[in-house]
Amino acid sequence: LGRCHKERSGFEGAWTTNPLVFDNSYFKELLSGDKEGLLQLPSDKALLNDPVFRPLVEKYAADEKAFFDDYKEAHLKLSELGYADA
Repeated sequence: LGRCHKERSGFEGAWTTNPLVFDNSYFKELLSGDKEGLLQLPSDKALLNDPVFRPLVEKYAADEKAFFDDYKEAHLKLSELGYADA
């Protein structure tokens, strides 16, 4: 939980120093650049180069409440969509 596993993805490591805590540290770590022992996938780094997503990364890094509020709304929408049988 909270990390990549080499046998499943080819990558190994956690995105934050405490991956079992739900907070905005992912966005803070992403903005701080590469750090020894922490994982940043190419898809993570791409968020910083995208003109739509970079402002969101900066917003969530600076304002944990904004991240929680937006996450809550997105999670609720996804939960209400339900699922489709395969």
